[in-house]
Amino acid sequence: MQKTLTILLFIISVTSNAQVICGTANENGSITLTAPPNNTFTSIEFASYGTPDGTCGSFTLGSCHAASSLSICESTFIGQNSATIGATNVVFGDPCGGTVKRLYIQARYSSALPLTLVSFAAQNIGDGQIKLAWHSEDEINTSQFVIERSTDGVLFEPAGSVPAAGSGRNHYSFTDIILNIPATYYYRLKMVDIDGKYKYSNIARINNNAAGIKLAVFPNPATEFITVVSSKKQEVIITNTTGQTIKHLLLINGSQAINIGSYVPGVYFVKSDEGVIKFIKK
Repeated sequence: MQKTLTILLFIISVTSNAQVICGTANENGSITLTAPPNNTFTSIEFASYGTPDGTCGSFTLGSCHAASSLSICESTFIGQNSATIGATNVVFGDPCGGTVKRLYIQARYSSALPLTLVSFAAQNIGDGQIKLAWHSEDEINTSQFVIERSTDGVLFEPAGSVPAAGSGRNHYSFTDIILNIPATYYYRLKMVDIDGKYKYSNIARINNNAAGIKLAVFPNPATEFITVVSSKKQEVIITNTTGQTIKHLLLINGSQAINIGSYVPGVYFVKSDEGVIKFIKK
């Protein structure tokens, strides 16, 4: 009996409060979060793989924290009614070798917005300018897009806003002018409906340390979005295991998020002149 209890405690602990749901899991366990019917996850308010502490509604970071925790959890849960993520070094990397880790997540959900975000990309165009571009479909009563930026991928602040067309299929762009660009900048969209409901996009990343960065794909595995990162201008294709080309991309010193929600679960490849990266669609 004691052995059974220990396994259950290591796998998952989930609590909910109003429109917030939390999950915790020890290393090598997993967290499954499920929103009520006709609701989807709109934001991840806290995520840490390492040594977080606290209880739902008051989680805190510990001395060990994987910086990618938030972006990986956002890519897994946002826009989904239910999703599962593993509390493992394979998913998040190992932020503190030799330390037993755990994963804490706090997510917010609401009724789904009538909007589909097809892509969201960030590009460094020089002179302290970062260009954000995105493509939406099925807009109904969308009010605006708030562009948010961060230097750590955890704490975001508004950088500007763009009014939404409010209906149909649309392309948008926004140029953020900043000084003293750090090594890495993170951007996301807050997509707001006319009744005040909102949800967040995946995170786009700009990395200015071009010397050591080549083609990269994250998160991996992924459910809804992948982000393809490049430090130079290059053509990229996504293929399936039979070699069929699924998508063509042109990357220019930035990152582009790709909606893979419609892809059949399985193995895919991102190919460029820098090599081939395999990713898994869950």
